[in-house]
Amino acid sequence: MGVKPGALPLAQQIILDLVFPPVGATIWWLISTGWAMLMQGGRISERTKVWRRNLFWILLVGAYALMFGVTLYTHLT
Repeated sequence: MGVKPGALPLAQQIILDLVFPPVGATIWWLISTGWAMLMQGGRISERTKVWRRNLFWILLVGAYALMFGVTLYTHLT
């Protein structure tokens, strides 16, 4: 099986799969922190902190599943 046109080689795709989800989730966390502080007058409530923490992990796990799913699909078909 060769590399398809427009697709990264498998090793590079796996590196991307490992790096992108935590970077993306961290960027989301930073943006959500700024937004929460702006909307809540500089002090984030405990309820919002729990909500953001849960969504961070959901986003991270979902991004890993999506990235590795796409990689698997691309290199098996």
